[in-house]
Amino acid sequence: MTQPTDQSTDWRRLIGDTIDEARALVRAEIQLAKQELSENAARAGGGVVLFVIAALLGFAGFNALAVAAVLGVMALGVASHWAALIVAAGFLVVALVFLLIGKSRLSAKGLTPNRTINQIKSDVNAVKEMTRA
Repeated sequence: MTQPTDQSTDWRRLIGDTIDEARALVRAEIQLAKQELSENAARAGGGVVLFVIAALLGFAGFNALAVAAVLGVMALGVASHWAALIVAAGFLVVALVFLLIGKSRLSAKGLTPNRTINQIKSDVNAVKEMTRA
């Protein structure tokens, strides 16, 4: 009668160990995800800085250089209203370039925790292999 009790204890110990390992694995994966997301957030901060730079260049730079540029284009013989339009278009193109660079750094693909996802996939495959054996 002691034999089934020993087997029962072995099964309980095996199940308990499996649950403990699963808990440890989940904790490790959560810690990895937190770390990777904080790194991605720091990188996103750089994108925000580029948005601010684009706004400042678009506003202050336009105001500071627009008059001189318009006068320069007018010196080439272009009418004042056309000169102002040409200069404004040039400043908007520069601001758009900075905006697009900043946006690319804030994309959802760039903020995805890829290392964590790959590690979880690897863990799932390892568990599948262990259950097959």
